[in-house]
Amino acid sequence: MISMDKQDFVFSSMQLAEYLHSKGIHAHFSDVKNEQQPFYLLIPKYYIDLINWDDPEDPLKKMVVPNNLEDNVYDYELKDPIGDHTHELVPGIIHRYPDRCLLMLTNICAVHCRFCFRKNLLDSNNAHFEDAMNYIEGHTALREVILSGGDPFMLTDYFLKKIISLLEKLEHVKIIRFHTRTPAVYPKRVTQEFLASIRSDKQVIVVLHINHPREITTEFVNAVQRMKQAGIMLLSQTVLMKNINNSTATLGTLFSELTEIGVKPYYLHHLDPAAGTHHFRISVEEGKNIYQSLRGTISGHCIPEYVIDTPGGHGKIPVMWFERISEKEYQAVNFEGKIIQYTDNGE
Repeated sequence: MISMDKQDFVFSSMQLAEYLHSKGIHAHFSDVKNEQQPFYLLIPKYYIDLINWDDPEDPLKKMVVPNNLEDNVYDYELKDPIGDHTHELVPGIIHRYPDRCLLMLTNICAVHCRFCFRKNLLDSNNAHFEDAMNYIEGHTALREVILSGGDPFMLTDYFLKKIISLLEKLEHVKIIRFHTRTPAVYPKRVTQEFLASIRSDKQVIVVLHINHPREITTEFVNAVQRMKQAGIMLLSQTVLMKNINNSTATLGTLFSELTEIGVKPYYLHHLDPAAGTHHFRISVEEGKNIYQSLRGTISGHCIPEYVIDTPGGHGKIPVMWFERISEKEYQAVNFEGKIIQYTDNGE
């Protein structure tokens, strides 16, 4: 069910060191944590080649190479940081908002991002395909089905075509959306055969997870062009992280260059409180200042919505809606009219 050429990936620090050695690069990996940890290293060789291995602070390296700081799990950090489990009504379906649901059929990704908010999915994948599809068929208020995971682009062309054909038969489903990081880390996956498997008479939207301007390569741009030619609407989402992209210049460049190639910046995510990610976290106030500085620096159509996906499963709320009520506490009203409190654990 998974589309992956294992020759294109490394699965351990030893394999990573061997691959770099073959390129004449002798990198130091004393900061790599024990490989017995559940969230093991997984990096496409394509992405390894984008990293500046002479720079110990390289942001691309920090996003994908394990670090001992991940062992520092703070009390506020959660195994299920956005409350997915609360809304998992059948295995493989998360139904948080009235008119759309997540269809999560895989726990496989093209890369193991060290800031991942769904690390718990690696423990097991309990998705039940038939039950999930029956749920969508029986809930006619669903206008949009969002394939997530894991990464749906790692499913085989055959299986994706099967999913699309079943969704096309449901009159109430108008939009099919994919959330994926694959084109930014493994653009080779976006072949014409793949695109044929997700083509539909319904509107197809692909939300590309991309965090840094250096991920906008020739290969990525070519993959974007192929998706555009296939009639796909392209959006992006970005996670705001310390020492990765927490500057007006970095984000401004990223969002402007995405817009230039026909990708609309959609979401800028405040980092979710996933276990072992504190070293990536900035404060809400710093995030607000960066976000406000983008206005006027780049065109308005380049600016995404800056959101917090609130713990407990209360949904996404724009950061600018939050009112500061004490040094670390904020509150806002969510889409259901509930007052949601949020504790800022950034530094």
